[in-house]
Amino acid sequence: MTNYIGHLVTSSAITITTSEEILTVPSSHISYNEVREAIIEGDFNIAIALADAARTINTFGEGKVVVKDGVVFYNGLELHNSLTRRIGSMISDGFDVNPMVQFLENLMENPSGRAVKELYTFLECNDLPITPDGHFLSYKNVGEDYTDKHSGTFDNSIGMVCSMPRNEVMDDPNQTCSSGLHVCSIEYLKGFWGTSGHTMVVKINPRDVVSVPVDYKNSKMRVCEYTVVAEHMNGTEDTLSDTSVWEEQYDDDDDNGGY
Repeated sequence: MTNYIGHLVTSSAITITTSEEILTVPSSHISYNEVREAIIEGDFNIAIALADAARTINTFGEGKVVVKDGVVFYNGLELHNSLTRRIGSMISDGFDVNPMVQFLENLMENPSGRAVKELYTFLECNDLPITPDGHFLSYKNVGEDYTDKHSGTFDNSIGMVCSMPRNEVMDDPNQTCSSGLHVCSIEYLKGFWGTSGHTMVVKINPRDVVSVPVDYKNSKMRVCEYTVVAEHMNGTEDTLSDTSVWEEQYDDDDDNGGY
């Protein structure tokens, strides 16, 4: 069992001494402030856990992700602030950060540089969770028969995969209402569809993101494929953004497969 012995906080680093080891978190690390806050609050167990997790960010993913001067890089490419914050959040929440490596590898398969940047904005605005296999989740409202409200041709029942050719999805973000499979935040649903029909949770591979229309404050996007994974049973309450990593939590008594 690891026991706290003492600590030293300076402008350049935090050092925590335990019964088993000495942990050092440099001020350039994204977890520095969280470790410092835990020490100020006297929660040394949390401080130790954060400091221990902080060491992993420069080693997980076989060295693909590193921190240098407070900036997170993936294979030498500087990451957007939304992903940097997500990695820090995953560490502080105690999650394995390998889902982020999977997410980044999937993201790098997206053929559109603009779509990659727009996905950063979408995630930053809506704080939606990453899945263990490196995909992310969003919401979609559908009709009473679980088909889409625009064409009535896509079955959005749980387990269904909805897809269309990527080149048929409008990739211009300035075209706010156009062709494509649409997913969104819960805030968008409140203002547009309300609570009619069914609200589904859908899973999207970052490589299948095509565009984020400029209207509605970056709260919806067009993709070429998604998988329906659950039915949202909490009305207009956003439950997805409560966590950095989403794990399936199904109710066996719920015939609709809600979570």
